[in-house]
Amino acid sequence: MHPDESASVESKPKAFGLLRPGGLLLLALGLGLAFEIFFYDRRPGLSIFLWFALGVGAALAAAAMERTRVSISAAVLLVPLLVLAGMTFFRLEPLTVFLDIVVALALFALVARLIRDHQLADMGWLDLGWALVGVPLEAWIRPWPVVGDLWARRVKERGGRRVAFSVLRGLALAVPVVVIFGALLGGADLVFGDYVEAALRWLDLERLLDWAARGGVTALVGLFCLGILVVAYRRQDPRRLFGKDRPLVAPFLGFTEAAVILGAVDLLFMGFVAIQFAYLFGGEANIDAAGYTYADYARRGFGELVAVAILSLGLIYALAATTRRAEPRLRRAFAALSALLVVLVGIILVSAYQRLVLYENAYGFSRLRTYTHVALVWLGIAFAAFLLLLLANRLRLLAPVGLGLALGFSLSLNVINVDAFIVERNTQRLAQSGEIDVVYLLQLSNDAVPGLAELARQGTDEIRADLLPQLACRRSALRRGEMDRTWVSSHASQSAALQALEGLAEWLGPYRVLFVYRGEPEPHWPVYIVIGPDGTEPCWAWR
Repeated sequence: MHPDESASVESKPKAFGLLRPGGLLLLALGLGLAFEIFFYDRRPGLSIFLWFALGVGAALAAAAMERTRVSISAAVLLVPLLVLAGMTFFRLEPLTVFLDIVVALALFALVARLIRDHQLADMGWLDLGWALVGVPLEAWIRPWPVVGDLWARRVKERGGRRVAFSVLRGLALAVPVVVIFGALLGGADLVFGDYVEAALRWLDLERLLDWAARGGVTALVGLFCLGILVVAYRRQDPRRLFGKDRPLVAPFLGFTEAAVILGAVDLLFMGFVAIQFAYLFGGEANIDAAGYTYADYARRGFGELVAVAILSLGLIYALAATTRRAEPRLRRAFAALSALLVVLVGIILVSAYQRLVLYENAYGFSRLRTYTHVALVWLGIAFAAFLLLLLANRLRLLAPVGLGLALGFSLSLNVINVDAFIVERNTQRLAQSGEIDVVYLLQLSNDAVPGLAELARQGTDEIRADLLPQLACRRSALRRGEMDRTWVSSHASQSAALQALEGLAEWLGPYRVLFVYRGEPEPHWPVYIVIGPDGTEPCWAWR
């Protein structure tokens, strides 16, 4: 390379103004390699938390490389991110684990957007939504200029390396061409085909494909992580927030029109609340007098009430953004009408909660009822927060407050341990009503197993006849899983479930779990069965 050309390459500014793009690339490839080691063809467990922890460590290391001080907003979000990632080691209930992972990834996206500025408290709904959608999209676009810049700086100006990389590129392009022609020629001549087949056996093509797949996973995850780091640390002015300096939509609705809307809805809700006090809150006698049973009255309308509550919040929010109320008295009147509506909606939520409690008492707890039970509590907190922000004229803060409420809901599911909670509450109901749905409880995750083991000890012979065969299946499955599990795949809930079942060894002793083939005319698929004193039945654990 000509000296002047080399100097121009060296003086060219680095992509996005990054100080250490090579260091960021190494960190990203390290995360990609860790992802492959932890998750490729392995069961997740402790590995989920470890990978998120490595991601946080890489982000902080990148901050040191880029001489960037991590903002308070990003630092605050890193705490619940690690907590949610860590809870995946203790919970197996599907929605809880799903929310833990999804919310943790969403927090990663927000951290990438906020790591260099303190805009969290000023972000509106559009800002939060764009961060959650835009950061992943940018993560696939941003790494390529950085990789190209690194290629230009580290390879193109160095003659020897340039030749070596050219040879590697040529080999990469030649491989698919040779494979296609080799397959055609092998089909054309049997002797040549035998040589090709022998060469493939010597090369162990299956292993080469596996390594290629592993390398592809490492590269793709590494590039995505590099994109996240570039989004976080590229030099740019603070992002302008939607509607912060001026409203996205100028208020166009008159106060009179808004007051009529809010007043009409207030009157409608007041009538509904009066009915609730007369019937649902008034007791079973009033409902019977109206020609309904208590269970029928409680079961109807729950979803509609929750929808009404959420739509009411949206109505107030939309009117607050579009109504002209320049004078203080108009603002006070609008706040009063809105506050009355929020209070009435709060009573409606209490009605919905009462209906849910009645339904749970009548039919027991399930996952959906538990999710709804917890969500209603957080929805009530959301309306209380909304009322305070409305009265303080700070509705823009509703977006970060909503983020906090979503975190609270996810953490609540972890704290109560949904499947264990269901077993505990239904066992308490058994003592009161003498009824329990063992079939449903056996379909829960291994989070429920310690409670099921305790139920087997304290239950009747009929309950044990339903429980013990499937618990024997579950114990066999957990034992097999432990043999195949590495330390990064270990899981606290799996271990607790196995320990609880090993404590039932005396009860589970008469049951044998066997592996058989089913299918006609020849065996087609494996099935696990359990043989006990009462006969043989299939294992649900392997369905």
